[in-house]
Amino acid sequence: MRRKVTALALLAVTALAPAVATTTPAHAASELKMVYSYLPYDTCIAFGQSGQQTGRWQTWWCSTHYPQTYPGYYTYDLWAYVN
Repeated sequence: MRRKVTALALLAVTALAPAVATTTPAHAASELKMVYSYLPYDTCIAFGQSGQQTGRWQTWWCSTHYPQTYPGYYTYDLWAYVN
């Protein structure tokens, strides 16, 4: 039984390997950049959505930034895979 499971698993991996090897992520040709920094949260979201709608990037996110110059005040950095 164990040999059958191993054989089936090996067959499945072998069958899927060419498909997996030839696919690339959508952002593979793009460059990861911090597009904007020190933004309020709503501005970061608005800029990210705007860039996506205009085709400047498809994958983006806002990360928390805690600047030392403003203790207790969070800002956000906009990261994107720029086309």
